[in-house]
Amino acid sequence: MKKLIFLFFLAIVLFACKKEEDNGIIWEKSLGQGNAFFIETAQDSGIIGCGVISGKPYLVKFTKEKSIETEYASDRTGLFNSAWSDQSGYIAAGSSGGKMLLTSIGNDGNKIWDTTIVASFYLDLTSLIDEGGGKFLAVGSASPDSSDNGDTEILFVRFNKSGQITENIETISTASRFISACNAAADASGNIYLPLTTRTGSQKPKAIIVKFNSSLQKLWETELYNNPDFTAACFDAAAEASGNIYVTGKTEASNISGTLNNSFLASVSRTGEVNWKKYMENSNAGSSVIINGSEEVFMLNRNCLIVRRTSSGDGTDTGIIRMYSECDSYTTDAFGYDMNLDQDGNILAAGSLGGNFYLALKSSQ
Repeated sequence: MKKLIFLFFLAIVLFACKKEEDNGIIWEKSLGQGNAFFIETAQDSGIIGCGVISGKPYLVKFTKEKSIETEYASDRTGLFNSAWSDQSGYIAAGSSGGKMLLTSIGNDGNKIWDTTIVASFYLDLTSLIDEGGGKFLAVGSASPDSSDNGDTEILFVRFNKSGQITENIETISTASRFISACNAAADASGNIYLPLTTRTGSQKPKAIIVKFNSSLQKLWETELYNNPDFTAACFDAAAEASGNIYVTGKTEASNISGTLNNSFLASVSRTGEVNWKKYMENSNAGSSVIINGSEEVFMLNRNCLIVRRTSSGDGTDTGIIRMYSECDSYTTDAFGYDMNLDQDGNILAAGSLGGNFYLALKSSQ
């Protein structure tokens, strides 16, 4: 009898271990109704995330041991979708009431300053680029989901750590069109890469990557999907040390029932030529892309938080990492909006699960 009891408990333990191995999630946290749009590792190996909870811009910092160290909820409505931190505190960027929102937060979770900046269009998102020396570039745009709401531009705002605005430039298009830039990337030379969703008149939205120099002069523009009968959108870009840029988003393709979204990943040279382009997941969209120290590209698919690993050289598929072993991209309530790597090479993911603000740490193996 003792032997049977021992075998029974051993089976339970082995089942639990197998379940943990299949899942691969090292840590996860759900914090309230909303969405997490940004995640990264802090200088002390903790985790920073931001987004929206209960309609308010929200930022949270976890210690290395994964307990909450700093928490901030704005008194404004809106969201944060980008952040920066050092030992003295945090800068968070997003939107409130259609305006760009910039906020400085202390380590104690109290607001140091915040400001809103008005554009000529309704602004939903702000990407934050650290230009060094306490100087930042904020890139504001409409959401790509609002392409039916009229013409938009891109708002560039330079400011310093104390909140002083030093430059405010709104791009002016030669043609009447909608423009959206979900996230911005920069290289070591100060060049800026914007993954754009654009729409001119009644045409279908297009996926485009644009390069600006540090003076915000446009150097080139490359379209990433050329079929005029289907829509396409760009959601994220990452710049490689060697000069290549990796872009992800979604395209439409024909289907028996009409059309179907496909996520894509593309490599573009520093001069704007497409090196390669891959279509990764049906009924999905690429929401985030990063490069590890081995020059391997990781792409996050929004539905079900499915990560695809590829070789940076030719886009060869090197593996799929599933956040959940069972997840249907058509019906899921698990969505991923941002991805990063921690100091051990594990995957940090930000999104929503069951309608709640959700952060997770997942093994990259």
